[in-house]
Amino acid sequence: MTTPRTPATSVSSALAEVAASERLRIVASLIRTTADWDLAEDCFHDAVTRALTTWPERGIPDNPAAWLTTAAKNRAIDLLRSAKAEHRAAERAAHEPALTDEEEDQPMIDDDRLRLIFTCCHPALSLESRVALTLRTVLGLSVAETAHVFVVSEQTMQKRLVRTRAKIRAAGIPYRVPPPHLLPERTAGVLA
Repeated sequence: MTTPRTPATSVSSALAEVAASERLRIVASLIRTTADWDLAEDCFHDAVTRALTTWPERGIPDNPAAWLTTAAKNRAIDLLRSAKAEHRAAERAAHEPALTDEEEDQPMIDDDRLRLIFTCCHPALSLESRVALTLRTVLGLSVAETAHVFVVSEQTMQKRLVRTRAKIRAAGIPYRVPPPHLLPERTAGVLA
């Protein structure tokens, strides 16, 4: 038995809505899982592209957000299985600082979106880099839109974002909500 095709306009509308509302949650979760910002964004976009070809044929899933999450995570798993991606992940894990006994005893907030926001706004990054990375990653502005906010070229902004992500990796900035004793100070930085 064949499934009737879903009109492309219905698919596009449903996909645009779910991608807009769930992008941050899905990307933040993938960053936590893979520790790779670019991979997370790419896998989310791959899932959206796959939905554009799959949903018209099979119909819009009952839970489109879960479908996108699963497709993005599966894509990330496939990419991480390659030797190069495994090597990069092992290097990043070696640079992540261990929690102190005091930090381990404190309850942590378990929310990938908060981890992402606090990582984007880490004090080791310049204020300009924090704002640009937050606009791009958390709010989902395109590189062109982010460049427009800073009144710089798209190429300049792309380079700034790449350097900022590289600094996060090189400095071993942990992807976590700060421990309770640092939370007031770090929260002020996020709010700024």
